[in-house]
Amino acid sequence: MDRGLRVPPTPERPSVAARRLWYDTVSHVHPPALAAAAASFGADRLVLGTDFPYEDGEVFLRAVGHIADPGLTPEEVTMVLGINAANLLGLSAP
Repeated sequence: MDRGLRVPPTPERPSVAARRLWYDTVSHVHPPALAAAAASFGADRLVLGTDFPYEDGEVFLRAVGHIADPGLTPEEVTMVLGINAANLLGLSAP
């Protein structure tokens, strides 16, 4: 990220700035995209995302269920499915 982006001079590298942002997991059930986001930004910066109400039923369930597909550790899955959102909102995580 730091080598590939052409940005004007900034006080910090793009990779540092990206770690202050939050990202949702809408990846259209594509595990490599989820794994790439976790590797690039950190699983602690990912929150559950679906396209509800535009996707419902089985498509919605897959959008949530694929978070546990291989690629993230069980701890990272727990973070993405709830702890990170609680942290983002300033709430006590369960």
